[in-house]
Amino acid sequence: MRLVDFLDNSSALFCSEAFKAKFIDLDNNISLSYPEMVNVSINLAAILAKKGVKPADVVATYSPNSVATYCCIFAISRLGAVWLPLNTKNTVDSNLKLIRLSNANFLFFEKDIYKKVSSSLNGFNLVDVAFLEKNKIAGVSFSALKQPAEEIFRSKRNFSTEEKYDSVSSSPEQNMLISLFPTGGTTGDSKLAEWRGNTWEAIVGIQKRKMKITDIPSCYLISVAMTHASGIGSFATILEGGSIVVMDGFSSEKILFAIQKYKVTTLFLPPTAIYTLLDYEDIKAYDYSSLRYFWYAAAPMSIDKLKVAISIFGPVMVQTYGQAEAPMICTFLSAKDHLKALNKNDDSVLGSCGKASPGVEIAVLDESGNPLPFGFKGEVAIKGRLLMGGYYNNIEATASIRLNGWQLTGDIGVFDEEGFLSLIDRKGDMIITGGFNVYPSEIEQFIWGMPDIKDCAVIGTPHEKWGEQVTAVIELKKNGNALSEDEIIKLCKNQLGSVKAPKKIIMVDKLPKSGVGKVLKRDLRARFWKNEVRKI
Repeated sequence: MRLVDFLDNSSALFCSEAFKAKFIDLDNNISLSYPEMVNVSINLAAILAKKGVKPADVVATYSPNSVATYCCIFAISRLGAVWLPLNTKNTVDSNLKLIRLSNANFLFFEKDIYKKVSSSLNGFNLVDVAFLEKNKIAGVSFSALKQPAEEIFRSKRNFSTEEKYDSVSSSPEQNMLISLFPTGGTTGDSKLAEWRGNTWEAIVGIQKRKMKITDIPSCYLISVAMTHASGIGSFATILEGGSIVVMDGFSSEKILFAIQKYKVTTLFLPPTAIYTLLDYEDIKAYDYSSLRYFWYAAAPMSIDKLKVAISIFGPVMVQTYGQAEAPMICTFLSAKDHLKALNKNDDSVLGSCGKASPGVEIAVLDESGNPLPFGFKGEVAIKGRLLMGGYYNNIEATASIRLNGWQLTGDIGVFDEEGFLSLIDRKGDMIITGGFNVYPSEIEQFIWGMPDIKDCAVIGTPHEKWGEQVTAVIELKKNGNALSEDEIIKLCKNQLGSVKAPKKIIMVDKLPKSGVGKVLKRDLRARFWKNEVRKI
């Protein structure tokens, strides 16, 4: 399954009820119907071919959220090339490393970004570059690109929306390399995960099974980086024939207004972005009745803030778990699961990431790779069609996370007796203090519930006696008046015990975050460990 096959087989091209669906760009005042998007992508694919791009070449998009970026993605796919998404929130150096790692030989640039990086592109194996401008791509206006296109690049495959997503196919198309997805890089330099046809079909298939919309027209809002989960999650709506509304630059007011105006049914946000929404003073002034799925993932969410979100947006919150190596939707915590847990006051389920998704097998393994029964903590491991093919050009790194047919995640988790998976922490985030193993997420969850605290990260910092001491780095809400450091420590000690309670509290204006909103604990640790010989 190529990405363009989701477009070419969309219900919006064949079902009269979906003919009104569009790709809508709120920042650039651009709107394309589905037939127009097909034409643009075909004409753009022809331009790429003339510029020397061939099937299996790696082509990157280095541009903000926009409908034009969708045009480029579909053109890349239509030509049979491999898409490399580059997040504009990353540092330039980080993205240049990804370009080099991927051996990309063609780049789509937003013109202002190109001005910043052009001098650094010497030595790269680039065939050419093309620019995304307000009303042009590769120097050709949208009005010209929308004209009827040659059939040569039109998809020949008819895709059944009921195709299986729980078994790996050996067909050439389903094993075809579709995209290279950068890993998070929160603990080191990013690698590139190979997403093949099987992976993409599994992602969309699970969404269609677990996130159906039948009562109103679908509309998906993208308001955070479309290079990551927010964009990846849109392809099920594209196949379904729903509208795609795109905005760049996070704005609580714009997001909430767009939900109301465009009758948005689905959107994805990481917890940190949801916290910002919840702080918006006029959040209750908008109509959210169209929402069916408010999807959150990418990091643990404060249970207290989750309850507030449900009270405002309604019983529409859904959570998934995944990573670049096992994308996005390995588990699913449904809106019904949320509501049932809320009514039972069951915080353990609200704090979980749900049960294994259809076609995905999950186990919690001991250090020897043996599955553990429920109630025992171990490393989360995954099997299923949605797994990456491997790390791009890195056989050793791929082998290091494969064990007895499982793919290791690096996450510590535990199942309850009903099959709900709770993530305890990243394996590398565990703090060893005075011989005790302490998992930061439990402490973070408690601190998130304190007044006027927007976000926090708990890390281990050097201590002469204990080896590491538990340290909480806290970001306050705007104009917040949090408890004193001593009061926070005392509350933690009373609730969590003396071993887990932070020994030190550090207030910061802003926690360092990745381009997708994950706290960069490595950057926090570096401040304290840079002069230490040992790193734990």
